[in-house]
Amino acid sequence: MASTVSLNDVPDPTQAELSNIGLAVQKLWELDQNRLEPGVDVIKHSSKPLFNHVDRKVNQIPTYRAFYALLDNYIPQTGIPEVVDDQELKENTRFLRACLQTGPLLYAFKYLQAKGAVKGNLTDFEEELNKIWFEMYRRQGHEEDSSAFEHVFLGEVRNREAKAFHNWITFYFYEKAGKITFETLIPLKEGHHKHINPSGNEHVISLRFSFEGARKPFSTSFIGTSPEFELAIEALAYALGDFVPVDTANRIFGGRVDFVIYCDFKE
Repeated sequence: MASTVSLNDVPDPTQAELSNIGLAVQKLWELDQNRLEPGVDVIKHSSKPLFNHVDRKVNQIPTYRAFYALLDNYIPQTGIPEVVDDQELKENTRFLRACLQTGPLLYAFKYLQAKGAVKGNLTDFEEELNKIWFEMYRRQGHEEDSSAFEHVFLGEVRNREAKAFHNWITFYFYEKAGKITFETLIPLKEGHHKHINPSGNEHVISLRFSFEGARKPFSTSFIGTSPEFELAIEALAYALGDFVPVDTANRIFGGRVDFVIYCDFKE
């Protein structure tokens, strides 16, 4: 478990990393000191339930604690307007600021700054992250019923279909609460063609499940990664429109990872 760090504690991206996003992702991985290890800190099964054990040390990590506070801030069903109160706004800010005191997101800031993809200081970067992740928009109907954070990290239900649900911490809490029913793991894609059966030690899994009766036949999630790592890697993908090379994904995560970023532009 790592203590908080400052911008000066984080290495500047090298020219090699700036020229190769795969090397940048490798650096993010090395800087993720709050990551849990599958098979050690996180025990999962191929049978029900998915999670058998998650080390309680996560309750002492600031970014995880700040993340937990966001789990009850949203209505899963699309089409129902979200009402964001002052307490929830404070929780959003607390989460981002906790993540901005960690290596992965500070490195992402330095990387994007060096690439000219972000301008200003850390406060400006925090404001941009807040806009990207927490600004509400219309997904269904005429009311603002969704945000990028809700969709990606928590998941949504539309027309009795589960959408997104890409975060392992959320899955763990929903499973403990009886909201998620895990069905099965799906063999991972390695490279372009080969499929491998899960061993229990992967940092990426594909799976099938249902959320309160709404089924999702295929989903993919990191396992054990910290909230700040996921924010950081998605910030790179969002700002640069780039992808992680297959060999890097196989080496780090144990399987191929494809990021598809959807942007909602308001006039």
